[in-house]
Amino acid sequence: MELIETSLALILAVALVGAAARRVPVPLPILLILAGVALSFLPLLSDIALDPSIFFLLFIPPLLFGDGWQFPKREFVLYRYSILMLAFGLVFATTLVVGYVVHWLIPSIPLAAAFALGAVVSPTDAVAVSEVTRKLKLPARMVAVLSGESLINDASGLVAFKFAVAAVVTGTFSLADATLTFVLISGGGAVAGLVVALVIQWLRLQLQRRGMEDPAVQIALSLLTPFAAYLAAEAAHVSGILAVVAAGVYAGIDDNKHLTLETRMKAWSVWEIVLFLFNGLVFVLLGLQLPGVLMRIEQYTWTELLFDALVVCTTVVLVRLIWIFPGSHVSLWLNRLHYPHLTAPRPRDLFIAGWAGIRGAVTLAGALSLPLMAGAELFPARDLLIFLATSVIVFTLVVNGLTLPLLIRQMRVTDDGTMVREERSARVAVSQSAINVLTEQLQHQDKIADREFTNALIAEYALRIQHADDTARADAGVANRIAAERAMRLYALAAERSMLHALRDAHKINEQTLFAIQRELDFREAGLTITAPAQQIDAQAQSL
Repeated sequence: MELIETSLALILAVALVGAAARRVPVPLPILLILAGVALSFLPLLSDIALDPSIFFLLFIPPLLFGDGWQFPKREFVLYRYSILMLAFGLVFATTLVVGYVVHWLIPSIPLAAAFALGAVVSPTDAVAVSEVTRKLKLPARMVAVLSGESLINDASGLVAFKFAVAAVVTGTFSLADATLTFVLISGGGAVAGLVVALVIQWLRLQLQRRGMEDPAVQIALSLLTPFAAYLAAEAAHVSGILAVVAAGVYAGIDDNKHLTLETRMKAWSVWEIVLFLFNGLVFVLLGLQLPGVLMRIEQYTWTELLFDALVVCTTVVLVRLIWIFPGSHVSLWLNRLHYPHLTAPRPRDLFIAGWAGIRGAVTLAGALSLPLMAGAELFPARDLLIFLATSVIVFTLVVNGLTLPLLIRQMRVTDDGTMVREERSARVAVSQSAINVLTEQLQHQDKIADREFTNALIAEYALRIQHADDTARADAGVANRIAAERAMRLYALAAERSMLHALRDAHKINEQTLFAIQRELDFREAGLTITAPAQQIDAQAQSL
């Protein structure tokens, strides 16, 4: 019963802090950590003991699977050298440099344990970066590279972390053996993840073909996929981390092809909630552990701790900034072997990409998963390593995160319009396809009413093309007309919804009828609101 009460209390904390974050100008992860520290003084939550292996199994698979599902596959092929230079080269450079700096700074920490810290602080966090930059327009190329890097370096950093931890536990390490083992377990992990994803996808398709399609069942199988991939890979003694990434990438490609509309919409909502809760729980749990961590490293003074943390944080930031400039030249040279006309990134863009190396939940989950024991002895300086990893997360969130929007504006790093043009081109293409089909249909229609409706529908699609076509530049009159029509449709939907609830309140319909009609209204409203900014809709609705 105590476990259930604790879990519910933590979920409630994440939800309340997430709501408060919309009004407080502080990064959400910082608020969650502070909430965890505050909750640690409550008797119910003061003595939570985390099993590192269970913690890793519980949090890492869904977080990495979610990143893999949204992974920009096309951009990875286009900018693969830039992404791999950061995701592998920078990760290993950060692991080595931070490891040697920490071992020099605190000689009592073994070099292998210091490398474990370097590996765990090397991955950047896509969610944290997007939280900071979501209101700012960055070049599409930078967004693609940062997104691709954040997924691949999660895997490479955590694999390097596991090697370093194994070196601490066993007391032996060979670079040649480690390199060969890395290749084998990484490749094996990717294969295992793909096999699990294929098997689960086959099962889901069989359910569809036999008329047993149910969104709840499909989503349940989707939620099980990352854990199944991780456990299967670990049972085969290959990388469970890369298995989850491979399964997520494959699912992201395949789900969009085979899932029904209802399943896709519900699955996206469920995964949003799951990822929000898991990201939030990681930070709250850190806050709960932090007072105990600080008590167990009381042999260090606050001055020593702050100095050590500042040195480690500065090292992490500087390694990225130093690496990114020569690394970009190497990747550009390799990219031009395939794409000769690819332009070089501007120095200001490179600096912003380097400054955007914010750490988050994956770093934290890795740090908290450090084993309690190394053989028959305690893992060396475990609590100090957790404190230093936490310092890197807080430092990059506060210093890099809060200054990043200002630097983007000051250095005039703006969106190049690539994604906007691509979206417009796609809208024109799909609308023209609809017009072509409807025009053919006109030739087979005899009833005047049918022909009138089809012509009206063609005119509506033609207006969409006029609004989206970049060559037409979508004059303000067309844009305003479309916005006004959308607002009028939403206004009518609101009236339908109001009457529907009035009928239920008057006991003229029951909840089943309410839910059936309300779901239809929700789908229609989603189709209208997803294509327009909320502010534009609100402005038009207020004028009605």
